[in-house]
Amino acid sequence: MIEKIISAGAYGIPQNLYEVLWLFILYAFLGWCIEVIFHAVNKGIFVNRGFLNGPYCPMYGVGMVMVSFILPLFKKNILILFLASFVFASALEFITGFLLEKIFHNKWWDYSDLPFNIMGYICLKFSIYWGLGGVLMFTTIHPMIYSLVKMIPHIAGVIFMVVFYIFFAGDLIVTVMTILKFNKRVRVLDEMAKKMKEISDEFGEKVLFEGEQKIEESKKEFEENHEELLTRVNETTEAAKGKIAETKDKLAETTEAARDKFVETTEAARDKFVETTEAAKDKITETAINTRIDLELRKEQREEQREEKRLQNQKELQELQEKYKALLSEKSRGFKHLVKAFPDMTSKYHNEILQKYKQQINSKKK
Repeated sequence: MIEKIISAGAYGIPQNLYEVLWLFILYAFLGWCIEVIFHAVNKGIFVNRGFLNGPYCPMYGVGMVMVSFILPLFKKNILILFLASFVFASALEFITGFLLEKIFHNKWWDYSDLPFNIMGYICLKFSIYWGLGGVLMFTTIHPMIYSLVKMIPHIAGVIFMVVFYIFFAGDLIVTVMTILKFNKRVRVLDEMAKKMKEISDEFGEKVLFEGEQKIEESKKEFEENHEELLTRVNETTEAAKGKIAETKDKLAETTEAARDKFVETTEAARDKFVETTEAAKDKITETAINTRIDLELRKEQREEQREEKRLQNQKELQELQEKYKALLSEKSRGFKHLVKAFPDMTSKYHNEILQKYKQQINSKKK
C-alpha cells in the first residue's frame, strides 16, 4: 500500500489550485503539530503554538506550497536538497518575521540569544533543522501526502475546503483584531505608567524644597538690601554731625554775635537734617514691613495653590493607578493565547510594559 502511494506521487508537484489548497491545509496542520511537539519536548507543557486560534500554522502551509514546486526536483541529490531547503526555509522565516514586526510592531520570536543569528529572525541552528527537515520531507513524507491529496474524493474535498477556509478566514480576522487590541492595551498601559511617573516626579520632595528655597532667598535678599539702606542713612547722619562740629570749632574765634548767629543757624539746619533723616528711616521701615507682609501673603497663597494642586494630582494619580491595575490584571483569552504561543515576543515601542503584562498574564493567580 505504501509503495503504491509513493509511486503515485513521483515528484509531488501540485498541478492545480485544488491540490495547492489541500497541500496548504495539510502542511499548516502538520506544521502546527511539529511546533507543539517541539515546544512540549523543550518546555514540558502543551501550548497552542499557532499564530491563529485553530490547529494550524499558516507559515508552514505557505512555505511548503511554495517549495513544493521546486524542491521535489532535487530529491535524488541530498546535498542540493539540503542546501535548497536550508535557504528557502530560512528566507521564508526571515521575511515572515520581518513583515509581522513591521505590520504589528511586535517581534513574535527572537533568536538574538543564539549564535549566528540575523536580526533575531533566523539563526544557524534552526536553519540547519529546516535543511534536514526538507530532506526528510521531500524524500519520504511529501510524496505520500501528495498522493493522499489525489485520493480524496473531489466533491467531498471541495466541501471540506469551503468549510475550512470560511473558518480560517474568520479565525484570521478575529486574530488580527485581537492583536490590534492587544497592542492598544500595551500602549495604553505604557502611557498610563509614564503619566503616573510624571505626576509623582512633579510633586516630589525636590520640587517642594526648591519652592521653599526660592521664597526664603527672596526674603533674605530684601532683608540684606534693607539693612544696607539703614546703614547708609546712619553713616550719612554721623558724617553730617561731624561736619557741623568741625565748622563750629573753626568759627570759635569769631565774634560772639556772629558765633551765636552761626550756632543758631547750624542748630536749625541740624534739626532739619535729623528730622528729614528720621522721616526717611521711618519710610524705609514702613516699606520693609509692607514688603515682609506681602512676602508672607504670597507664601501662604502659594502654599494653598500647591496644596490644592497636590490634592488634585493625588486624586488623578489614584484614579490612574486603579485603572492601570484593572487593565494589567485583566486576562483576555485571546491575549493569553498570544503570550503562550509566543513567549519570546517583544514590542518595538513598549517592550518594558509588554514584558510586565506578559508576566501578569502568565501568573497563576486568578
